[in-house]
Amino acid sequence: MSKHCFLMVILLMFGLPAVLHAVEMGMVFEVYLPTKTVGKVLFSHAKHGPNCNECHPKIFKKKNPRRRPVSMTQMEKGRACGACHNGKRAFSVTGDCVTCHAGDILYKNEDDGNVTFPHAAHVDMFGCDECHPDLFVARRAANKATMEDMESGKSCGACHNGEGAFGVAEDCESCHQM
Repeated sequence: MSKHCFLMVILLMFGLPAVLHAVEMGMVFEVYLPTKTVGKVLFSHAKHGPNCNECHPKIFKKKNPRRRPVSMTQMEKGRACGACHNGKRAFSVTGDCVTCHAGDILYKNEDDGNVTFPHAAHVDMFGCDECHPDLFVARRAANKATMEDMESGKSCGACHNGEGAFGVAEDCESCHQM
């Protein structure tokens, strides 16, 4: 038996029972956690391991409909994600925003077609501070701009001016889902 097959057998022997137990218990593998200002954060149970009792019910109550979002300041003091993400046990909740907050952003536009901003593609090329907070405030619904605004260099038009990147007026279907 090759080393690769042997490792797969070992992983299945030890990992599969935990996964089957989680499925049997009705665990949702990906959960969107609400935030007060910047939309939802995707939380992956699969990445955090099969030991439910590590977080539930001590840190997070299961299916709590009255759960309120926890602020970054509260997390920095050890609440919610900050209980483990403190820089010692796991990466810190301070500093690297993109680890949790860089999902695609949907801008709904009934007239011209919705626009999905590919956050990950932009983060791969630029740092957060190139856009935040000068061009875009990290707060839900705080960055509305018209096409005219963009054509005059505001919002997306600061870079998408035909020089730094394709211009906002060049090809509507590059951004708008028509």
